[in-house]
Amino acid sequence: MTEDFGWVSDVARGEWLLPMKAEPWNSILSVVPRGFEAYARVFHPTERDRPRATGTWLGVDTSTLFSEVHDLDAAIETEQATWAMVAAAFGTTMHAEAQHALLIAKDRSSDSAIAPDGWRYNDASQGSIDAASLAAASAVLARHTSTPGAGVAAVWEGWGGLTSSSGSAVSYVLLESDDDMPEWFGDDAGVIQQGSLRQRIVAAARRLVGRRSGSEFFPGHPFRQPKPGTGVLSREISAGPRFEILEGTGRSYVLFEAGATDFADPQWPARAPWVVHEWDVQSPSIIWPDDHSWVLATEIDFDSTLIAGSQKLVDELTHTPGIEAMQIGPDADLTSEGDRINRPA
Repeated sequence: MTEDFGWVSDVARGEWLLPMKAEPWNSILSVVPRGFEAYARVFHPTERDRPRATGTWLGVDTSTLFSEVHDLDAAIETEQATWAMVAAAFGTTMHAEAQHALLIAKDRSSDSAIAPDGWRYNDASQGSIDAASLAAASAVLARHTSTPGAGVAAVWEGWGGLTSSSGSAVSYVLLESDDDMPEWFGDDAGVIQQGSLRQRIVAAARRLVGRRSGSEFFPGHPFRQPKPGTGVLSREISAGPRFEILEGTGRSYVLFEAGATDFADPQWPARAPWVVHEWDVQSPSIIWPDDHSWVLATEIDFDSTLIAGSQKLVDELTHTPGIEAMQIGPDADLTSEGDRINRPA
């Protein structure tokens, strides 16, 4: 198949998930439904970086190291890192209920931390699993359903730029000079400050959690409030019905036709009507096949993805290259206080 994922106006196709309403807020079973044989947690990969010139951030004076640098991408080595790599770097313990902020042993006011190995580790992305991990997981999911090519993908309506252009801060803000750069962009250990205006915008945008409100991220800068239908989705879809699971929480979703085999293709973002930027691919919030044999869900405030299905499915997921996954109990605590192993004494 090569056509775009079609819009689903019949939100009744999600009604089988509504029993999750009765579950405690922020429990695993409020994200994926109870009644499945096993559950897995897929950890969103993070990034680590270090200056190529020194091989470490430790003892580096960024004000001089990058003073003559014009190409930050060439000056900084960046690579993907697993949570297990983070734990090894900081001497913490990786386990199924781990919290990234505790693994990385960082000040919660910062979005990165430098480990004894000299690498700087950034936060894992919240609310979205990267396209490569989703493709690897979907290849497994397709083998554990009788309807691998038929299913539903639910996308949270709140992502900026989706139903209207509101919130797509990077695309819709015009900063005419460096003097217009908001102070909160910061210097990112001296690197963002040394880059061009464009480089600083992109670097800061990568650290935003979601794309919710342009006026929220750029206080004091004028914004027009765009009308529904001015975003990436058509006016018909933007004004159409929504699937809602937990009333009063803002968790309302736009539904699209998509099966596991669709997402097993690494090029799936090119077919996804909700993808705004190639460098910022938003994954669906929930995916399920028509036979309801499993559910994949990425809660918008979580930095990991949950999958409910058979024991065979979970066993295969936890042994699949390209995915960092562990089996987890349905009663596990994934709140900020849930990581009892790495919690400070």
